[in-house]
Amino acid sequence: MDNLVTTMSVFPLLQCAAEEGIAVSDLLAGSQLTENLLCDHERRVPFHEECVVVSNYMRLTREPHPGLSASAHYHYNCFGVLGAALVSHPNMLEACRFLVRYVALTFTPFLVTTQEDENILRARYLDRLDLGKCREYYLLRDLAFVRNLCREANPEHWQQLVTRMDIAMPEPADSQRVYDFFAWPIRFDVDETLIETHKSALLQPLRLANPMTLELMVRQCDELLIKRQHNSWRSRVESLLLQGVMDINLIAEKFCCSERTLRRHLQREGSSFHEIALQLLQQRAIHYLKYSRLSVEVIANRLGYSETAAFDHAFKRWTGRTPTQYRMDAHG
Repeated sequence: MDNLVTTMSVFPLLQCAAEEGIAVSDLLAGSQLTENLLCDHERRVPFHEECVVVSNYMRLTREPHPGLSASAHYHYNCFGVLGAALVSHPNMLEACRFLVRYVALTFTPFLVTTQEDENILRARYLDRLDLGKCREYYLLRDLAFVRNLCREANPEHWQQLVTRMDIAMPEPADSQRVYDFFAWPIRFDVDETLIETHKSALLQPLRLANPMTLELMVRQCDELLIKRQHNSWRSRVESLLLQGVMDINLIAEKFCCSERTLRRHLQREGSSFHEIALQLLQQRAIHYLKYSRLSVEVIANRLGYSETAAFDHAFKRWTGRTPTQYRMDAHG
């Protein structure tokens, strides 16, 4: 993941601070960020600097769920051309598919994947960074953005768009506020974070749909991806792997090239298909060990290992610890 984020990921916290009477100097304390810098929405800043500001906000606010309170300032227009493209789609189903393809232009620190069958669309959020105490903030903020997008794009039917939301975190003491905020069926203490919806519910026309605007915004999104160097062969391969396309021949076919040519492109970037697939596998393994209650045997099977011993050996080679040791250390 790119370790830079746009200042628009941080700027809404200035708005939260102003509303809550928190001094800007206190909010930005310990970071290298300034108010003037954050007002320049073309700038990009290190992600760890944002985490400092988030930690300060969590400490200073009186809100029980800072991610939800901050989400009041995270709307589709925070994402510039990406947000304009989202609401210009003919329906939410197409907008969701587009969002996953261009997720590199969002603020999320999570791996976001989708799975579709005939009737159901599922979006999964997997941890790819150690967010520490900020994890709940980012998780609720990003899920709340989905809720905000649904409300803005389909204000009359947004409550019917999601049929299930699983949140991989302990249920908070005041969870009723979370239930009321989302107004969707929610489960805490689950193995993975996901949003599930019936695809038919996403086919309602969007009120801001505009094919000419969409064409223009998609073109600008492509240009922005290139500008941010997210359009590398590595990122394109990673995107398809996250969508469940695991065979290199199928991936090469989607890029209209041979497997050999694809490997050569990756080699020129200093990468390889094996390295990319392995990194994603490691990230999924760490996510399940830290944030789920799945047994090591089930995790091994879910990751494609036929024997738990093989997973144990591989994980120890990656981290220097067995899966069981890693889980114990992660939980203190």
